[in-house]
Amino acid sequence: MTFTESEITARLADYVVSSRPGDLPDSVGQEALRSLFNIIGCTIGGARHDIVDRADMSLGPFSGPLQATLFARGRKSDILHASLINCLASSVYSFDDTHAQAVVHPAGPIAAAVLAFAEMRPVAGAELLAAFALGVELECRLCKGISVPPAKGSMAWSGTGVTAGFGAAAAIAKLMRLDITGMRRAMGIALAQAAGLRAMHGTMMTPMMPAQAGQSGLRAALLAERGFTGGQTALEGRYGFLSVFCETPDLDAIAGGLGSRFEILRNTYKPYPCGIVIHPIIDACLQLRREKGIVANDIAHVAIQASAGTMALCNNRNPQDEMQAHVSLHHWTAVAFIRGTARIQDLDTETAVKDPALMAFQNRVEATLNPAIASDSAVVTLTMADGSVHECRIEHGIGSASNPMSNADLERKFVDLCEPVIGAARTRELVVKTWGVADLSDAGELARAAA
Repeated sequence: MTFTESEITARLADYVVSSRPGDLPDSVGQEALRSLFNIIGCTIGGARHDIVDRADMSLGPFSGPLQATLFARGRKSDILHASLINCLASSVYSFDDTHAQAVVHPAGPIAAAVLAFAEMRPVAGAELLAAFALGVELECRLCKGISVPPAKGSMAWSGTGVTAGFGAAAAIAKLMRLDITGMRRAMGIALAQAAGLRAMHGTMMTPMMPAQAGQSGLRAALLAERGFTGGQTALEGRYGFLSVFCETPDLDAIAGGLGSRFEILRNTYKPYPCGIVIHPIIDACLQLRREKGIVANDIAHVAIQASAGTMALCNNRNPQDEMQAHVSLHHWTAVAFIRGTARIQDLDTETAVKDPALMAFQNRVEATLNPAIASDSAVVTLTMADGSVHECRIEHGIGSASNPMSNADLERKFVDLCEPVIGAARTRELVVKTWGVADLSDAGELARAAA
């Protein structure tokens, strides 16, 4: 279907406003549930991280009424602060979900916003899940439409930072039952706050950018509900979002096939706590170590053929702290061969990032661009001290769209993240409640169970 650029914001607003929970295919509902389940586990797993503590201690004293739960932190705050802190926790370990094409991390900002809102104004679980699905859908569509060819965009923008607020605003405005004019206001207000730079990757701002986007989307909907105005054509209007954030947008990716093509079905989930483009490299290293009985000390050189995205984002030798290690393929290659793992513990600055053995091994690792390599693929070739050569080619990394994590995989990840923070009994209760969110008469129960 063809349409004019002037219709973009209106088409998206009309779709969200007119959509009903029963309109979404079962496959979309199931993927929305998987996305929500995964991100709640990530949120609890990261809830007591030092970065989350710093943000909460800095901003918490200025928060308002005790309306919404701060996951696994034993207290409540106003919904704006809760959405910020909970989303920050969800992305602090880089364990959050990723759209297979746009490489945006959609669930954290949307989930944090809708769950905070649901504690202030009760909504049914099925209604919350549908709004969450729509918010994720719009966020993925917008990011794809400004960053994935044939769109021509800039790598400098953080895709999640500049598009998550749009999705969160749409989801909250849906729960508020705003009309099309109100929905477009909310979208415009959120887009006016879009921000996020990839130059921040490797710093504490990496998880903060999604968090501030989710908060801004919630704030936008609250303002729109009271009649605060925002441009009705904020996407396509003169000097609007699309003209700012990309050279040539892909309009069909943004607004084509609404109700028949669902980008949420391309959402993927991480088995390792790092940049997703590193995952196939880790798979290859672990497979070589396991199948060939590789001993790290016997490796003379590691040659990695990597995708363009891997080289642009994660070709970072010798990280100095945890946040830099998230996006260092060299660090994770060393971890995989020396420790045979890829865990949260392998991010600790003192015991892992600055481990002399891991640091020294990185000098043996060399990554080069292979334009034929897809983002979920990698080739790792080892040259051993005795001159022998071993190679492993990963076509589709674990957790990718072509090799997805199962529900059982997601549940194991959830338990591994949550049990050290809230204990086994509460984790089991939360597993059951999260999988059953669509049956809850009050979706706020889910957030309260994560206290």
